[in-house]
Amino acid sequence: MKQSLLLIGCIICSPALADNPLPPILDFYPQCVPQVINTASNKIIYDIDPALATSSTSGVMAHREMYLQRALVDIQRQAQIDNADAVIIQRLNVTGVDRSINLQDSSGKVNSNIKQIHVSSTVEHLKLCDDKQLTANSTPYNSKGKAVSFTETVVKLALPEDGSLFTQAQKHSAPDAAITIDSAYGVHIGDSVDGLQSALGPHSIQLQLSDGTIAYGYGRNLWFFVKNAYVVMISQDPGLVNNHGKNQIALSENYDNDDWIIEGKIHPGDKQETVAKYLLLNKHNGDYRVTGKNSQLILQFEDYNESITKAAVSRLNRFAIMPLVDASHTPQVNFANFDNIDIAKIIALDHKQTYTLQPQQLVNQIQLNENGPKAIVNSNVLLGFNEQGTINSLKVTESMFEPQDIDEFKKVLATYQIPTTKTAFLARYPDAEDNFDNVMITKGTILMSVNFDSYDDDAELIDLSIVF
Repeated sequence: MKQSLLLIGCIICSPALADNPLPPILDFYPQCVPQVINTASNKIIYDIDPALATSSTSGVMAHREMYLQRALVDIQRQAQIDNADAVIIQRLNVTGVDRSINLQDSSGKVNSNIKQIHVSSTVEHLKLCDDKQLTANSTPYNSKGKAVSFTETVVKLALPEDGSLFTQAQKHSAPDAAITIDSAYGVHIGDSVDGLQSALGPHSIQLQLSDGTIAYGYGRNLWFFVKNAYVVMISQDPGLVNNHGKNQIALSENYDNDDWIIEGKIHPGDKQETVAKYLLLNKHNGDYRVTGKNSQLILQFEDYNESITKAAVSRLNRFAIMPLVDASHTPQVNFANFDNIDIAKIIALDHKQTYTLQPQQLVNQIQLNENGPKAIVNSNVLLGFNEQGTINSLKVTESMFEPQDIDEFKKVLATYQIPTTKTAFLARYPDAEDNFDNVMITKGTILMSVNFDSYDDDAELIDLSIVF
């Protein structure tokens, strides 16, 4: 959840947007999640007025504020062309260029003086809801182009005295698995992340996506997407994690059961014609949609051949709740930087350094695992850690996200200097215990376990785990 460190008077009391001939640059996010009609990334270059340049001895950045305000107006004008109601600045960078070049050629001396202000920006052009009230959550840059300082907080629930977060999740009393056009499990589009986690308990997995959205997974298939601290989408198995990745997440007694019900009448597995009796289905790109005021319920059916003599039966198997306008692209997982941790040396069992994970390295993590939480380094590597954030385990395995063939996986293993076959592994670790399709290595308090795809000497490595 993002919390502003800057509070400005009574503006935080959800003021209505004022009329403006140009789309206003918002200081605070709208209460109703707006439609992003365009995301514009631009670089505007201003040549500094020669009169200003000669009258100042402080350098080009002395004129930063003047040209920044001009750029903000240009940003609003660009949004006006898109018929936007308002603007949110997601990124803003102002730099100066002050370059003098003196050249000598056959015709004499040539002087070239360049004095410029460069304004780079990424801006969202918005179409607002009928309700134009604002929240108290500040946008990244305000209407004056000033950056607002944020702290990204991962909400953690207090642990019971007699159990872990995993135990707390298993004991949590989940809400009814009721699905409507704008809600699932009692959580509505537009609800806060605090409300989500209070209702559903500790999440199983969290992923930070490339567009700033945080995806919270409950069990292996139920996902809530949060942006700017509010729920913007709900989806059952959106495809962020593949089946191997799901197997790294502990099964949830609350959320891994197909016991959900739509509008009190429709169950998973119901025939399409049965569903159509209760909901007005509109076919769109292979799925069916039911449109509400500010959101839409998307239903996916799958054909089942229940008899060799009869036609396949189309039955309901998934749902999603999304804004009225689909996202223009599918965001990818935004992995944190782990360059300070030498994974290859850890695997070599010759590195004594203790690593402590930083908060920004925990943005992607499997929170609920029977062996403790795991930080996700990339598609192939997990790091276990204790309550102090100190790494206590490591796992290298096949991709948990995108498809990956054996040759691609071998390249990953080569990155960490891991032998890819059983023979090569035993050659590197001659004291290892050979258990046919598994090899065990013990060094002091460190235990390494390596699994292979067969008993054969040339068996390929499947995964490697180390516990410290």
